[in-house]
Order: sequence, then C-alpha cells, then structure tokens
Amino acid sequence: MSGAVLAAPRVSAAPTASTTVSDGLRGAAQELEERGVPIPHLAGKLLRPLVAYALVPPALRNGLDRRFWMGALAVQMIHEASLIHDDILDDAHERRGRRTLVAEHGLGPALVLGDHYLTGAYRAAAATGSAEFLDVFIHAVERTVAGEVAQGRSTGRRLEPATYLEIVVGKSGELFGAVAALGGALLGLGRMEERVGLGRELGALYQRVDDLLDYCVAASTGKPPLQDFRHAKWTWVLDLAGVGSFDEVDEAGVLDRLFLPSDGGASAARRALEALRAIRDDLVARAAELAPCDTLVARVLDDWLDAARTGVADQERAHRVVTEAPTPGRLEPGGGPSSVVAQVVRLAHEIGDRASWRAYLGHHGRTFHFASKLFPADAARAVEGVYAFCRFTDDLVDAPHDGATPPVLQRRLDAWEGLVREGLEGRRTGVPLVDEVVGRSRRAGVDSTYPLALLDGVRLDLAGAEYRDFDELERYTYGVASSVGGWITQLFGIHDRELLERAHALGHAMQLTNIIRDVGEDLDRGRLYVPTTLLDAHGLTRDRLILLRGGEESIPDAYASLMEELMTVADARYAAAWPGIRALPSWFRRPVAVAAEAYRAIHDAVRENGYDTLRKRASTRLSTKLARASRGLLKAAGRRS
Repeated sequence: MSGAVLAAPRVSAAPTASTTVSDGLRGAAQELEERGVPIPHLAGKLLRPLVAYALVPPALRNGLDRRFWMGALAVQMIHEASLIHDDILDDAHERRGRRTLVAEHGLGPALVLGDHYLTGAYRAAAATGSAEFLDVFIHAVERTVAGEVAQGRSTGRRLEPATYLEIVVGKSGELFGAVAALGGALLGLGRMEERVGLGRELGALYQRVDDLLDYCVAASTGKPPLQDFRHAKWTWVLDLAGVGSFDEVDEAGVLDRLFLPSDGGASAARRALEALRAIRDDLVARAAELAPCDTLVARVLDDWLDAARTGVADQERAHRVVTEAPTPGRLEPGGGPSSVVAQVVRLAHEIGDRASWRAYLGHHGRTFHFASKLFPADAARAVEGVYAFCRFTDDLVDAPHDGATPPVLQRRLDAWEGLVREGLEGRRTGVPLVDEVVGRSRRAGVDSTYPLALLDGVRLDLAGAEYRDFDELERYTYGVASSVGGWITQLFGIHDRELLERAHALGHAMQLTNIIRDVGEDLDRGRLYVPTTLLDAHGLTRDRLILLRGGEESIPDAYASLMEELMTVADARYAAAWPGIRALPSWFRRPVAVAAEAYRAIHDAVRENGYDTLRKRASTRLSTKLARASRGLLKAAGRRS
C-alpha cells in the first residue's frame, strides 16, 4: 500500500453517514473540477459511495482522506455515465423525475457528456494512488459494459436464473464490488476477493429490487414503469410470475400474475419480497464477518427493501380498488376489470407525480402554462394538478399509443371513473392524479359533479356524438371545459353561484375557441363539433369539409363566414365571463384574465391564416401572448387597454 490513508484522529459530533458521504464526494469533485474534469450532479442517495463507506469499520471512518473519496467518486461517475448511455439505448425521456439529457439536448451532447464522465472517472481512480484498487476498478468497468452488452443480446429471450444472475452481477454488481474493495485496498484490510464478491452480491440484490419496482406502476420511482417488459428484457420477476415468454402475456396480464393472490395464497410479488429478505439477511451476516461494522450496512439494505415493500403495497392496493369495488354497471362482466385497471394505473403513472405536472402543462397547454406563472406557488401547483388530471382523462380517449379499439378505450374510461369515484369517497388508490388532485379537491369542498362531468364529456367524444344546435353543443362544452372552470374556482374556496356561472361561461368560450382552431384535426378523429344547423345555414356539409381538409382548394367564403359566426358566439361568452373575472381576488384574477385574453387571441390568428382551420393550426406568438397579457391585466383592473 502506497501512502497513508488515515489522517490523525479527531473528535467531533458525528454527522449522518449520508452527509459524510456527500461532503466527501463534493470535496473530491471540487478538486477534479479545478483540473477541468466535468462532474455529474451529486444528488440522490449516492448508493455506491454509501456502500463503500458502510463497509469501512466504524473506528477507521473518521480518518478517511481524499484518496478514499476520489475512489468513491470514480465509481459514482461510471454509474452516471452508464445511466446516460442506458437512456440513449432505451430512448428514455425521464430519469429521477426529470427529463433525461438525451431528451433535453439530443443524442450528441448526451454521448459526449457520458464519455467525459467515463474518462474523468479514470483520473479520479488513479488519484487514489492504489494499484490494487485501480485494477479492481478497471475490471469492474469492463465487466459493467460486458453486462450491458449481454443484456442487449438477450433481448426478447427467456433467461435461465443463472444467466440472469450473471448479467445483473455484471451490469450492476461489479461497481458495487469495486466500492466494496475500496476501503480494504486503501486501509490494507486484506481478503480482497471476498470483499469484491460481497459487493457484487450487494449490487445484484439492488438490481433485483430495481427489477421488481419496474413492475410496480403505482410506485413513484422517478422513471417510467414497465420499461423492462416493453423492451423485452427478462428479469427474475417474470420467473416469479410464472411467465414463460414475452408473447405469453401483455402488460396487464403480467401485472395480474404478479399482484393478485394466487390460489388463496400470497401474490408472486409478496413471495419476491420474502426472497429479497432472505438475501438481505445473508449479506448482512457476511458483511459482519468480513469487516465488523455497525448497523449501517443493514440500514442501507433495509432502505432498499422498504422501497420494494412500499411499491408492492401500492400496486396491490391499486388492483384491489377496482377488483373489490368496481363502479356499478360500468365494467363488463368477464371483461377482466383488474387487467383494465392495471393498464389505466400504468398510463396514469407515465405522466409522473406532482414534480412532473408543470412540465406536462408546459408541453400540452402552453397558453395555460403562460398564464399559470402569475399564480402563487401553491395555487399554481393545484392548477397544474387539475390540468394534468383533465389532460390525462382526455388522452385516454384521444391518444391511445397502443392502437386500442373503442371498446377497450370505453373500458379504460370506465376503470378510470371507478378510480376517481374512489378518490371522491376519500379512499387511496396509489395513483397520484387521484390521491393528490381529487383528494385535495374533495378536502376543499369541490362539488364532485365537476370531475364526473368531465368524464361524461370525454365519454361523448368516445361515442362520436354530433350536435344539432348550440344548446346540444353546450352540454358537451360544459363537461369538458366549464366543469373545469367551476372546479378550479371552488378549489380556491369560491362557491358564489353567480361567479361559478361566469366561470362556466369562460369554459364555454375557451372550448368554442378550441373547436374553431381544431376543425381539421377533429375530422381526422371522426369528430365534428360544429352544430349541423349552423353548417346548413352556411351551405356546408361534413363531407364537404372532409374534401376541403384533404385537398388544395381555397377556403370558400362560406367557411370563413361560418368561422366568424362561431367566433362571435365565443366572444359573447368571453364577454359574459369578464364581470366574474373582475370579481375574483387579485391573485386569482390576474392569471385568469391573462388566460382569457391570450386564448381569445387565437381568433385573430385564425383570421391571419385566412380562416383555414381545416389544414392549418392557428397559434399565437410569444409577443402576441405578452401583448394580450397586458390587455387582460388592464381589463381585469377595469381600465382601458
């Protein structure tokens, strides 16, 4: 061993292990950054450095110097590089609740940064001054890459348990093996082969937990669920579920096999927890024999198992919600309600929890996102949640990514209504959109008819309803838009009937603007919201609009006059809403006023496009939004713009 790794003993108040690890890594990172080495963001649980620290005997921990932290940082940098490369290979868009680097900046920057972390890690490993550790580290990096390659080559195939274990020891266990060896190499503790072996098995346990959580779609793990199944990566979870091949079951089927009790006994997921616990007990005993430690190793492993237990419990709860209490008259007998609910729960978790809802609003509702910035922080979070709920409900019908047929979409909407009703009655479902959004609304005294009216409005879309006149159309626009205005108004403690009617008017107006803007896109979905009596009055028919949509003919004057009449009706609704907007509290009035004016500006964009809402999508520029925002704020204050 070259050089002394122990500094002079010191006496101080003992910080937590996580704080010590974080501080040690930051010190090493600062030194490397001063040399121009890019360093990843050192956040999260930092499991590999924490394991390195946990496997150092407590009496020796206070004396760990920069060389130890350089070694721990080297392994963490390899891990971060591997995550970037995983995201590239999997085309992943979310990691730890945030957009991935490849999703945010593209393939090139992601590859370059991953490679920078990789090369920088070797410099950090060399800074330990230990040839013994460097040898273990280099071998671990090589085997990690080999494990990823082996998993890639196994895509789509069923793996024998021994083959699966070999792969996870490579892709996950080797880096844990390196950190397990770090303290032993620098402190001269010996038994290096046993230390590396223990670390590899710790890593394999961690990967088993991660593989189980991938199927817990009701758990908040910071990444989309079911990625292993969708990418046809075989894990031990499928063996427990009794799955023989990827062609044997779909996503809902595999979740049923995992989380529903079998033959009156425990579910496969519960048996998985028992197996993980047995592995944990063995590893804790081995760690104590190898290097007498305190309870830190046990606490680290217990955190992993606690995450698995919570994920399994949430998922089982999501299954039981509808299996035990389906919405009466909704789910078809023998239609596999638990499978349908599992699909809906998975889809709901793909948009994430509250940390993801702002990005969801920013991506799907730019005008509303623009206006929502004027809300106080807590109110903005509440609005973002309601918007995410509404958008998800709409997308269940409008944007099926798996080619689901109308009957399947109907069953999904029924299952979603069942979950929503559970939330309205105060029961937890394991779905953040229900537990948090509906739960908060229930506690605030929001009328339950509002979220249920939204579901009824979306159900009309699924049925492909036509509307004879404005009275019929407004029954639809109330469901999908006015109910949302009333919902948000009551969410903030306002229950005055007249103000609610003004909020309903604004909903009608905005939805009419949507209808005007999206005539062509709606026709592609087989829908037409323009009242048939209005079409007749302008000498137009549905078939005529379809021909215009698919052709190059100029937009006829009859269609332009049709759009103007619709905008006149919408403008009257906007005007009816304004007295209510001005009566709102100032913190609430400002964002609503901005949203109303910015949305109404779409009418001007329609005119600028020559009234072509069949082949063009009218949108407003940021400069227009800013000008309309100013106008809205002045109108809200009762002043001329």
